[in-house]
Amino acid sequence: MEAIKVEHLSFGYTGDVPILEDVNLKIDEGDYVILTGENGSGKSTFLKLVLGQLSPNQGKIELLGRDMASGSFRGLKIGYVPQNSISGNQDFPATVEEVMRTGLYRPLGKRLSRKECNKRVLQALTELGMEDFLKRRIGELSGGQQQRVMLARVLADEPKLLILDEPTVGVDSSSIQALCEILEKKHKEGLTILMVTHGNTRIFAGANRHLRAEEGGITE
Repeated sequence: MEAIKVEHLSFGYTGDVPILEDVNLKIDEGDYVILTGENGSGKSTFLKLVLGQLSPNQGKIELLGRDMASGSFRGLKIGYVPQNSISGNQDFPATVEEVMRTGLYRPLGKRLSRKECNKRVLQALTELGMEDFLKRRIGELSGGQQQRVMLARVLADEPKLLILDEPTVGVDSSSIQALCEILEKKHKEGLTILMVTHGNTRIFAGANRHLRAEEGGITE
């Protein structure tokens, strides 16, 4: 099954030249895909369409077999790490542990036990080398450390599809290396990954597909 299926997708703001036009794309389960492109090429718009933050003018998007015209993400195991997700909130009083737990909160459906939550939180932080920061306030961490925590937060919920938006922006070299290693490991375990970046893609050795957004299209 395709993790992401896009058919004849077009989008443009009213009165403007279309940003994306007749895009057709399939990302299979287990793919590790990097999407690049210059500023204004449409890669960020494409991501917003996939995440349901924008609605297509034409065409359709399916995620994990569900037509997203319904607008419902309920039950879909999708993890999303936005760019600089904690930036500007340095005074946020929550600890790393508390931030991690918010990713496991389930207002609907079966909730995880406290024991299972603790296990997942510690395991995910350990994979990212952040277990020693469990009781630290998130605002005390560097940008790279914060980004590692936010990735660990998403991975703790065991998604089937992981989407990352410019995860290396403002991140130190050690955190980038940790990111590369964990993404390669998760890909080998079967996780489907879509990452948007304009940085150096050669450092992400585990990726098996490279896409480029340009002139209203997305090509491989």
